[in-house]
Amino acid sequence: MNLKRLAMSAGMVAGLLSAGPVVAFQDATPAGGPGGMPPLPEGCSVAADGLINPRYVAVADDGTLYISESGSGGDEVVAPPATSATPVAGEEMGPAGDMTRGNTGQVTMVSPDGEQSVIATGFPSYMMGGQESTGPADLLVDGDTVVLAIGGAGPATAFTEPLPNENSVVAIDPATGEVTLLADIGAAERELNPDPNAIDSNVYGIALGSDGAYYVNDAGGNTTYRVPSGGGDPEVVAVHPGLEIPADQAPPGGNPSRGGANELDPVPTDIVAGADGSLLSGLLSGGPFPPGAAKVVNIAADGTLSDVAAGLTMVVGVAVGPDGHLYVTQFSTDLLSGDMPAPGNVVRVLEDGTQEIVVDGLMLPNGITFDQDGNLLVVTGATGPGMPMGQVLRCEGVAMMTAAPEVVEITMGDVFYSPSTLTIPADTDVTIRLVNDGFATHDISISGVNLRSEKIKGGETFEMTVNLPAGDYAFGCDVPGHRLAGMTGTLHVA
Repeated sequence: MNLKRLAMSAGMVAGLLSAGPVVAFQDATPAGGPGGMPPLPEGCSVAADGLINPRYVAVADDGTLYISESGSGGDEVVAPPATSATPVAGEEMGPAGDMTRGNTGQVTMVSPDGEQSVIATGFPSYMMGGQESTGPADLLVDGDTVVLAIGGAGPATAFTEPLPNENSVVAIDPATGEVTLLADIGAAERELNPDPNAIDSNVYGIALGSDGAYYVNDAGGNTTYRVPSGGGDPEVVAVHPGLEIPADQAPPGGNPSRGGANELDPVPTDIVAGADGSLLSGLLSGGPFPPGAAKVVNIAADGTLSDVAAGLTMVVGVAVGPDGHLYVTQFSTDLLSGDMPAPGNVVRVLEDGTQEIVVDGLMLPNGITFDQDGNLLVVTGATGPGMPMGQVLRCEGVAMMTAAPEVVEITMGDVFYSPSTLTIPADTDVTIRLVNDGFATHDISISGVNLRSEKIKGGETFEMTVNLPAGDYAFGCDVPGHRLAGMTGTLHVA
């Protein structure tokens, strides 16, 4: 088995890895394993189900969901010749290793009222060993168009005639299902081979850049490309270097699939774009997928790479939440931990690099995004034997924006408030900043709600936070004689 793909169960992987280091340390592209779905995590509900190997989800402005399904392969067998470990079309690999392909990939839509339907189908799909698929992957909404990245044959790219739209970027009209080819990434890999270790293409992540172009990760080719707005020839943005193999897992002589270097394939998966022209890319890491070997990197506008978050495992989803934090999907926290892969999760990365799990116990999760309310949408059951067991979960309030309190300022003089009438929003935290510009001591007391500031000396400032229902509230200074002298006002809450 070539671990440009993930194995379907830990037992299966362990057996295949026993063939030796040539197999064990070949590179990997995202896939996963079978098994029943676990109970829903707390706070999560099912937004879509009955999906066949779903990979990513995108949200339109009106709340419509678009979901890619990599499909279940097909009837055509793709297999290696007797003298090669690399699959080619036309010869069988044997019962345990058959690779099939067909046109079973599709894109599903879920309307804002929950109605689920297929908007486009017939996309390339590969199935390896009857349990591991590639095909439609990341997608985004660009105006009235859905733009889809489609994977393909992986290590067989150099030897198989590609299916229509394989390893490509296409535009879909959701109203008609019409598909338009925008870029052929597989052709660029065969022609340019930017990472010279092998010709291998499995297009995976896509993002809309601030310049209107599409940025695409080829997980098989270890390369990030730029596709011009409206389509055209892809341009290489960055070639990702290998990831260091942990010392306790390094084979003698290094990784033969990377020229003997002590490194794993990086396997770039999901990608998101920043407003400054930079990109964030998740790196899955190659087999045997050591815990902690994966990471998220920044790709500067000039292609320079730098680490953003390290110590992760099998990164397949990357998103920036409405709260400004980075969120990452870990496909499995330990793929080879037992008879079945360990569950995956979604983690939040804080500014100091601290990582905290926000949704745990997910079976084979993949793409993530957020709706306008800060709810997390995560794909689960991302790959398996081609059965309709995939889902999209909606997990409430994971990245809700915590707005800073609104601040209003009142100046206190001898003896007045300025302004003496002000309006603030209802049922909202509002900070009232009191600035005493007078010589005498003053305070403020809001009638009817038992809110009162401290006594504030001349030249001092005091802040108090209020959260009030709609209505009009009188306020005044409780220092003897000051109310009678006219130091009063009205707070209008609406």
